[in-house]
Amino acid sequence: MTDLAHSAGWFLPHANICWVSERHNILARDERGRLHSVTGPAVAYPDGWAIYAVHGVRVPADIITNPESVTAERIDKEQNAEVRRVMIERMGYERYILESGAQLLNTDEYGSLYRKELADDEPLVMVHVLNSTPEPDGTIKKYMLRCHPQLRPMLADGKLGAPQEMTAHNAVASTFGLRGEEYAPLVQT
Repeated sequence: MTDLAHSAGWFLPHANICWVSERHNILARDERGRLHSVTGPAVAYPDGWAIYAVHGVRVPADIITNPESVTAERIDKEQNAEVRRVMIERMGYERYILESGAQLLNTDEYGSLYRKELADDEPLVMVHVLNSTPEPDGTIKKYMLRCHPQLRPMLADGKLGAPQEMTAHNAVASTFGLRGEEYAPLVQT
């Protein structure tokens, strides 16, 4: 068995039969040891058999090999919440929110607040904001910040604060662990 372990991959011996596998030629994992690759298979064997995974979530190969195949419509049809999350990350939160028919809840000087209902999962609530500091070339970057579905800020003691009115101002404040009435920066950077 020691000789076998040095020259082959996984093996499963039984009384009258033994299954032996070739060694993998690709193995990619994240910092927690989970199968992970966003550039190709996370594990592959010389015969072409492969598993595609992102942070341990097994996904169809084309989500990795052809990210353009990920559309808002496809994401909305996906039943597995973890696969759906990976698909949204691959597509990009901003593009998904804007293309998926998410409900615009509020717009104010702090940004635009959107809500997208997801099957068998909590709603995706995000605030679309502009970076207040221009880039060196003068352009202004846009960002989507994910918020608690009830805009409940994470307090210093690790607990969630009370729900807030659904405004972009309150959403931005909640990302700083504050309530809307506490968030009034004099200068934004």
